[in-house]
Amino acid sequence: MTSLRQQILGLPQDPGIRLLLPSGWEALPLDDEHVADLTKRLRPVFMRANRPDLDAYVSGLIDRWLTELRAQGGLFAILPSDVDTVLPMSLVVSVVAEHDGSQLDGWVANRLRGGRAEFLDDEQSILTWSASTLGTGEMSGTVTDQYNYLIPVPRADRRRALLLTGSNLVAADAPQEDPARVAAQSLYDAIALAMVWVDQEA
Repeated sequence: MTSLRQQILGLPQDPGIRLLLPSGWEALPLDDEHVADLTKRLRPVFMRANRPDLDAYVSGLIDRWLTELRAQGGLFAILPSDVDTVLPMSLVVSVVAEHDGSQLDGWVANRLRGGRAEFLDDEQSILTWSASTLGTGEMSGTVTDQYNYLIPVPRADRRRALLLTGSNLVAADAPQEDPARVAAQSLYDAIALAMVWVDQEA
């Protein structure tokens, strides 16, 4: 495992974070320059596989993904860096807040009451929930499992929270107890639990 420090919140009074990640994973800032570099690195993989058709498709897919993540407050995507042996997994780092600047307590309470979320830790500082989405079109025959972790930003009076969103792509017929699904959730749980806030000047 390697330690990755990212200053993500952009406000002087807010801390940064330190994430403990598997060896070979890297943070990709969600800007045009870094996303263009990712698609460039993937291109030779498609050429070696004699699938130039996938180049344009994946480039468009990444562009749509980037637009959606930015709209949702995404700042970084954390991915396995070896494009030749890439795992169908990613972790997105976002900061979320209510539009009116109010506390997030009501939103959290509604999720807990509906049984759609639970606390991951004994201190009840990490709220977690998951969902699975069937793939359509080119992604038919797959399911994307998504694991979310909401962690309040220190000194923000529960008005802003860090959101870690881990994704894992599996075959649509994979059972819930499939080792790849279990391992992915265990990995994302461990990353969320090991996350540490770090003062900007540290």
